[in-house]
Amino acid sequence: MSIKGDNRRIAKNTICLYVRTIVVLAVSLYTSRVVLKVLGVEDLGIYNVVGGVVVMMSFFQAAQTKATSRFITYELGKSSDKATLSRVFSVCMTIHVFVALIGLVLGETVGLWIISNWTEIPPERQVAAFCTYQFALIVFCIHILRIPYDSVVVAHERMSMFAYMSIVEAALQLGLIFILTVMEGDKLIYYSFSVAFVAFALYVCYYIYVKRQFSVYRFQWTWDKGYSSRIMAFSGWTLLGSGANTATQQGVNLLMNKCVGLVANAAMGFAGQVNVAVGKFINGFSTAFTPQIIKLYAKKDYASLHILVNRSSKFSFVLCLLMALPLIANMDFILSVWLGNDVPIYTKEFCQLILVCTVIDATTGVYNTVMTATGNIKKYQIAISASFLLDLVCCLVMLLSHVNPVFVFGSRIVTRGFINMFIGQYFIKRYADFNVEDYYRTVLTRIVVTLVVTVPPIAWVSIYTENLSRLIMTGMMTVVLIPLSTLLIIMTKQEREVVLSNIRRKLVSQQ
Repeated sequence: MSIKGDNRRIAKNTICLYVRTIVVLAVSLYTSRVVLKVLGVEDLGIYNVVGGVVVMMSFFQAAQTKATSRFITYELGKSSDKATLSRVFSVCMTIHVFVALIGLVLGETVGLWIISNWTEIPPERQVAAFCTYQFALIVFCIHILRIPYDSVVVAHERMSMFAYMSIVEAALQLGLIFILTVMEGDKLIYYSFSVAFVAFALYVCYYIYVKRQFSVYRFQWTWDKGYSSRIMAFSGWTLLGSGANTATQQGVNLLMNKCVGLVANAAMGFAGQVNVAVGKFINGFSTAFTPQIIKLYAKKDYASLHILVNRSSKFSFVLCLLMALPLIANMDFILSVWLGNDVPIYTKEFCQLILVCTVIDATTGVYNTVMTATGNIKKYQIAISASFLLDLVCCLVMLLSHVNPVFVFGSRIVTRGFINMFIGQYFIKRYADFNVEDYYRTVLTRIVVTLVVTVPPIAWVSIYTENLSRLIMTGMMTVVLIPLSTLLIIMTKQEREVVLSNIRRKLVSQQ
């Protein structure tokens, strides 16, 4: 297919993913408010701590997701041979079954030990915490087994499927939460069960969809030594990076629990939800680009690959900034509307700082996609893991020194943001022959100029206004300044001409 056709597909998939994200975001934010009222701050803190122990094993999930998606997409872009695709899928599925079993064993041994010895849970909530943990473990196993089916959908760029399923998932979660409000008994246990039920329902839907739409993907117990060794090697090094990331995230969570208390865990939970909500917009954009990046690398079309990487970085930044700026400027008001009067301490500051990290990650996230496409990830993952562990050490020192927890996230802007950016640039230059100097000139310089133009006026307005008027004014300024800066600063001359010509053509056709 032509580059023009690929661009159209990317645009269509991006729109589908954005519509899905908007709906899911609205439902998720409201669901979080209801969950806080139903569970209370203490039970929500318990859920975040106990569930976080299972999340510590999610590096298995992250590693296998990248490996499976990469190999299926790579083979699809390389040859589209049905026999090869079927074999790769079966090998991936076999590996995932074993990973789920390993995760289950670790969860019922090491995980339970952590729950018993490293968490501060009131004695009267021990049973509820145990049940919550078991349901979280079930969710983990279901997500592991769903990865190959998700990867098939992404490889074939059927993003509308993601849109529909995500909306169904959000609707199910909201409906079950409303049921909890009228139920008697331990609502923390009921809530944990509802999360597991939704996960299982989504797995069944993906299984049926892939089985009906892509007949080539039929699971058979297969152990191809060649593919298995390559997938396991790739997964192993990805596992290192994912493990370091997860250890850092949940290590900080546990340290917060020990040094600050459950209220801080609840604040971190809400900050994480805000981060995930904004990240979903960016992930929607990057998900639309990812299959094309991997396929272009498989075809050795490096010129088109580099253009796509630069565009992905620029426009991911723009979209993230468009979301993050109004949220950062109005975080106290948004939290009061979202959570009412029960906003845990530190929530505002945690949310603002984590959004800054999200903007940086949005700009540099494409580096990871390129390295995934190359398959040469050993040294890259070692370097990334080192930066994650540096983050953990900094957080550990500050929390044990009784430094204000807000500064923990301040250190993350450096350790998880800028350091990872330089690491990514070094490796994509080495393994994908990427022109970093051109990136600085055509992408990073434009991003810095855009920040200089947009941030100061919005910050000035936010200082001299408050509440709803501040939200309206900063929102209007963002909607005007960001698109205008994108057109005049972010876009190249060629990109700007294409956009303007399309606008003119649309206007003429409507007359």
